[in-house]
Amino acid sequence: MKNWKKLIAVAMAGAMSMSMLAACGSSSDSSAASSAPAAASSAASEAASSTSVEKKDGDVKIAYIVKAKTDEFWTTMETGAYAAAEEKGVTLEFQAPEKETDVEKQVQMVENAVVKGFDAIILSAADSTSLLPSIVKANNAGIPVVLVNDTIDMDELTNQGGKVETYVGISQYDAAAQAGTYAAENIKDGKICYLEGVPGVKALDDRLAGFQDQAPDFETVASQTAKCDRNEAYNVMQNVLNANPDVNVVWAVNAEMGQGAIQAIDQMKKTGSISVFDFDASSDDLAAIEEGTLTGTVAQYPNKQAEAAIQACLDVLDGKTLEEHTETPSLLVTADNLDEYKAEMGIE
Repeated sequence: MKNWKKLIAVAMAGAMSMSMLAACGSSSDSSAASSAPAAASSAASEAASSTSVEKKDGDVKIAYIVKAKTDEFWTTMETGAYAAAEEKGVTLEFQAPEKETDVEKQVQMVENAVVKGFDAIILSAADSTSLLPSIVKANNAGIPVVLVNDTIDMDELTNQGGKVETYVGISQYDAAAQAGTYAAENIKDGKICYLEGVPGVKALDDRLAGFQDQAPDFETVASQTAKCDRNEAYNVMQNVLNANPDVNVVWAVNAEMGQGAIQAIDQMKKTGSISVFDFDASSDDLAAIEEGTLTGTVAQYPNKQAEAAIQACLDVLDGKTLEEHTETPSLLVTADNLDEYKAEMGIE
C-alpha cells in the first residue's frame, strides 16, 4: 500500500477515535464523519508532495474478524490464518466475539480496527446488514475490506455507498446442494427435519436453500433454528423426534447442530434409522461418519479460505483489482471418500 493511503487512513482514524471513545464502541459516529474529510484532505495534500514507497514485508497489519471461536471450524481457520500470515510476512490479529449472535461486539471490533489504522480488514460478518455502516467507515478511512466465509447484503452496502474488495469462500448454496443431491438420490420417502442457523446470516440461509432445492420431494416435518449451537440443537431435535417419530433425514447447516442432533437421536435410540447431514467436517463429524451416526458432512477447507483471504488483502494493497468472488473448494465427505479426505488434510 502506498504511504499516502496510510496517511489518509491514520488521519481519518484519528478523527474518528475521539467519537468512538465517547461512544464506548457504539455504531453512532456522526462527529467522526463530519471531521474526517478535512483531516483526510490535509493528509492527502501533504502526502502528494512526497515520494510513494511500497510497504516492506512485515509492515502490513491485518485485522481478521470472525463470528466466534466456539467451534472447530473457526479454530481451524485461525490456525490457518496465522500460518499463512507468518509465511507471507504480515502481522495478523485474529478476533471474534464469544458468541456468533453477539453482532454488536463484532461491530465494535471492526470499528476499533479502523481507529487503530490496520492496513486491511478480513471479515466474516455475523449478520448480513448490521456490519454495513462499519464497512463504510473502513472504506472512508482507506482500509480495504475482504469478506471470508460469509457474504452480506451487497445491494444494501452499495446503497450505503460502501464496497468490499472480494468475497473469499465457497459457494454456500452449491456446497449444500452436494448434500441435498446425495440425500435425494439415496433416500426414498424422505421426511426431513431442517436445523437452521442464526437468523439473518445469508451464508446459512444459502446452505438451507441449497439442500432444500435438491430434495423437493422430501416432506418437511420441521424447520427450526438452533442458532448454530450444539445444546440447542439437541433440545430441538428431541422435541422434533417426540412430535414426529417418522423423521428419517436431518440437514443441519453447521457441525455443532449436526452433533447435537446425533446426540438426541442416540438418546432416543433412533441411531441407524435417521440419515444426518451437516456442514463443516469437524473432527467430531469425521468420527461420526466412521461410527455410522453421520451420513455426510460438507467440508469447506477453512485453512484454504484463510490463506486466500490474506493473499487477497496483499493483492489489493498492491493495487490489484479482484474478482467479486474468490472461490475456494468444498466437498461432501461420506464413508465412501472419508479416507481420501483425511489423507488430503493430513488427519490420521
